[in-house]
Amino acid sequence: MKPRPGAILLTGLLLIFLPVSFLTAQLRTVTIGSVVDGEWALNERTRTLFQEEITELLSGEFEVRFPDDKYLVADWTLTDIAGKITQLLNDPEVDVVLTPGVIASNSVSRRGPLPKPVIAPFVVDAELQNLPIKDGASGVENLSYISFPSTLQRDFEAFLEITSFKKLTLFFNAEIYRDLPGVDMRLKKATEEMDIEPNIIPVSSIEDALNGITDETDAVYVGPLLHIYGEEFDRLVELLIEKRIPSFSLFGREDVERGILASVNAQFMPKVARRVALNLQRILLGEPPSEIPFAFAPGEELTLNVETARKIGVFPPWGVYTEAVLLNEDVKEVDIVYNLQTAVLEGIDANLDMRAKQSQVAAGEHIVKEARSPLLPQIGLDLTGLQINKERAGIAQAERNLTGKATVTQVLYADDAWANYSIQKQFQRTREEELEALRLDIAQEIAEGYLNVLVGKTLEDIQRQNLKLSRSNLELSRVREAVGFSGRAEVFRWESQIAGNRQSVIDANAQRNVAEIQFNRLLNRPLEQNFGTREVSIDEVGMLTEENRLLRYMNNRIAFRALREFFVLEGIGNSPEIRQLDAAITAQDRLLKNTSRAFYLPDIVAQGEYSRIFSEGGVGANLGDQIDPDAPDAGFISGLRNKNNWSAALNLTYPLFNGGERFAQRGNAVETLAQLRTERKSLVQILEQRIRSASHIVGSSFAAIKQSKDAGEASRKNLDLVVDSYSLGTVDITQLLDAQNAALNASAAEANSIYLFLIDLMELERALGSSFLLQDLDNRKAFYQRLEDYFVSNNIIVR
Repeated sequence: MKPRPGAILLTGLLLIFLPVSFLTAQLRTVTIGSVVDGEWALNERTRTLFQEEITELLSGEFEVRFPDDKYLVADWTLTDIAGKITQLLNDPEVDVVLTPGVIASNSVSRRGPLPKPVIAPFVVDAELQNLPIKDGASGVENLSYISFPSTLQRDFEAFLEITSFKKLTLFFNAEIYRDLPGVDMRLKKATEEMDIEPNIIPVSSIEDALNGITDETDAVYVGPLLHIYGEEFDRLVELLIEKRIPSFSLFGREDVERGILASVNAQFMPKVARRVALNLQRILLGEPPSEIPFAFAPGEELTLNVETARKIGVFPPWGVYTEAVLLNEDVKEVDIVYNLQTAVLEGIDANLDMRAKQSQVAAGEHIVKEARSPLLPQIGLDLTGLQINKERAGIAQAERNLTGKATVTQVLYADDAWANYSIQKQFQRTREEELEALRLDIAQEIAEGYLNVLVGKTLEDIQRQNLKLSRSNLELSRVREAVGFSGRAEVFRWESQIAGNRQSVIDANAQRNVAEIQFNRLLNRPLEQNFGTREVSIDEVGMLTEENRLLRYMNNRIAFRALREFFVLEGIGNSPEIRQLDAAITAQDRLLKNTSRAFYLPDIVAQGEYSRIFSEGGVGANLGDQIDPDAPDAGFISGLRNKNNWSAALNLTYPLFNGGERFAQRGNAVETLAQLRTERKSLVQILEQRIRSASHIVGSSFAAIKQSKDAGEASRKNLDLVVDSYSLGTVDITQLLDAQNAALNASAAEANSIYLFLIDLMELERALGSSFLLQDLDNRKAFYQRLEDYFVSNNIIVR
């Protein structure tokens, strides 16, 4: 009997929806109750953060509820807080109790065994508060608390590094200060060790804080001021800035953003919320709360408000600037943002070496014109005023006369002049090719300079991240010390590591600055002027812009060999250095012809001259006009005194013997020409070596990108595992340092692999006598067309 279609459809629907309904029915409902110390501006935000973390983590395992009537806000008194905790502990509808408050966490942690699970997330210092401790956990039935390592000494050390002070005023919430035993003793001990005079001010209102600032206050440490927020907190900050008093916050970045000078604490609230969610999950899955470790590392992040520092006249040392997150930094707006191509194009136009070479080429044009000038007509004008003694004056010449003369000379043939003109044209070609070579050199240098700036920025960022990691590990070492996993020596070792890391950041910052100065010089900019950069992708640079077509020819040994052969042909044809030598060889060949022709070719010059006597005076003046035409010798005398005279001449010059100079010149020309031709063969060989070597290096550095990425990813995963093991006490500091150093080196190699590949690519392009950054799209397409034609002609198929 065939099943009915309706039955099949019903069965399918059941298979789809029944498991979901079944699983939903199996979810265990957990009701969370909370007690907070009192009204606080951040209560709602903290509540939302905790609920979101818990819901996200436990979704699918438990149905967690947060009834509004189970969220109890006390009045900051220990009596009211304790009463509300008791209310939730006795409430049968509440499965787990949270106490997200310092006083509430301290109060519930002192009760002894509890009737239901309790998570106390804000224990300031378990040892200081004399709370129960057993094997790194509470050891108390149903109690799981989270304890922050004491940061007072760390904070004071960081504060003193930013600015020096003697008398320190400390603001603490009055209720917390009152209800946490030992806080006063811990504060005084920490300050005494650093030769600081403390003045502790319990704060219940803004007036307590404002009145606590006196003329003797050198600096202020702002502890938890839960009553003071918003405009009241801003009033406190404004007063501190007005009085030019340095300030430091226990809470972290949020206070620094509002104008406090500095803080070391990171934004720890999200980490606390995540830790509460994890502890709750462990409890609901059956782990006893009393055995859950309480140690917690909130994180360290030195934050500095640069605007506040400037207003109060505090100028921290380099070590602080290199490590800190700088807020409101007074950075001048950059006047330009470069990418790789715009940097090269602007640099070509602005570079001083390029401009000097362009002037040399322009001067060479005039040298060529100068060499041509003897081959063109030479015209001269002459005006002479002459006076002789009257005893000499007479028939031949008047005592005074003014004569004008015009001379025209034309070289009909002079091999020296023609040779010089031809040679100078070749020398001009040489200068033009030198300019092209310099253009390519500068393009390569600017491209590498730009990439070196990116390398410098990347390495500086990596060193900063490594420093931040060392700070985090220092914090872990303090937690390990607190729970007995290690001793004080390990803390000192991390402090030493941080000092070394800070120096590495300073060195990296210096190297970046050096790279930026070099880049500015190449672009003829003020050497320390700011500029912006854009990241570079390998598919937008040089020969790789054509959709990575070049990489297809590196996929196998045969294709790569053919690619190198094509590169050699292309490079020799494009090389401006070879064209320089070709021009020099042509010039030298013409000189050799000139020295050979000198043995049998004369110089031939035509010359014409016309002169006129404009005026005569004194003895013998105008004598020609006074002679009787019929007198004897009248014609002879008239010719001597003719005012208009002309002449024409054709001159042939041929030196018969000049002491062997022509033989020496020809011999020198022969040997020099041989030298230049040999130099060309050597240059071709050198160029071929450069092209082949650069091709191999590009292939290797491209392959290194993937390897470096894989190595970096593996090293980071290894570091995460070692950090987790270190926090649990299963590995020692040596293993963590090794893992951190390996991750640092791998990250640097990974970050630099792309830049190093692009630098190698720029070298290959220069070896090929071109720069794709300077070429338009048509020239790039023509290059790839020649490449494809070469492979087709050699029957090599590339896919």
